[in-house]
Amino acid sequence: MAKRKQRHEEHPDERWLITYADVLTLMYVLFMVLFSISVVNTSRFELLKQSLTDAFNSGLAAGGSSIISSTPGTPSPVVDTPTSRIAPEVPSVGGVSISQASPGQILETSQLEAVEKKIDAQLAKEGLGGRVSTSVNERGLAVRLRTDGVLFDPGAATLRSEGARIVAPIAASLKGLPNPVRVEGHTDSTPINTSQFPSNFALSGVRAAAVVVAMQSAGIPASRLQVGGFGDTRPVADNDSEAGRSANRRVEILVLRLQGSPSQSPADALGAG
Repeated sequence: MAKRKQRHEEHPDERWLITYADVLTLMYVLFMVLFSISVVNTSRFELLKQSLTDAFNSGLAAGGSSIISSTPGTPSPVVDTPTSRIAPEVPSVGGVSISQASPGQILETSQLEAVEKKIDAQLAKEGLGGRVSTSVNERGLAVRLRTDGVLFDPGAATLRSEGARIVAPIAASLKGLPNPVRVEGHTDSTPINTSQFPSNFALSGVRAAAVVVAMQSAGIPASRLQVGGFGDTRPVADNDSEAGRSANRRVEILVLRLQGSPSQSPADALGAG
């Protein structure tokens, strides 16, 4: 009697192989994505590392050793004094605590401080350091220039030759930065009403524009430049004294932050007036 052929039906429990293959494919894609985003941009990492090192070392006394570059395994001596029991000051950059600042903000502050030092050095070399003051704050790099006998003659808005000598090295130092540059004019509270300048707002705005033209001539693109005239509305000293009025007659060059500060968004930083 002939043997009957046996039919082997497909086992339904083998469908798990399809699901298993799908899972393996998804895991492969996942690990490829994780690998691709794990590649470190070494140049940016080195810049961030240097800025953090500078920030942490800024308060060290001469001859001290860095807390970052100290040899591993070598304990630092501890002296129990009233000073040592006080909590250490949190390092900051541009008045912004490192614990609050993002890596981008720390790097930008480091760049602004480097430009500030460059401007100070160039003006000191020209013997003009006493006419200009600089600082880095939450808005960015601020360069303050007094107008009296430096930039403009009293009641005028034509840039003096000595003023052009001051603006030129400042503009040269700012060329390498991508940040917007706002030039603001300020006056004292003494009223002005002439055919050319009917108000202090007009005088301060035209003076700021004259500085902008000089900076544009020095190579800063017009797309980065902004002008503001504030008249006597933002004094930095008391207008009741001649010294105070002289301090209020000024032009400020502001290199605005692109990254903003922990208390500002980048848009707020650019819009701050």
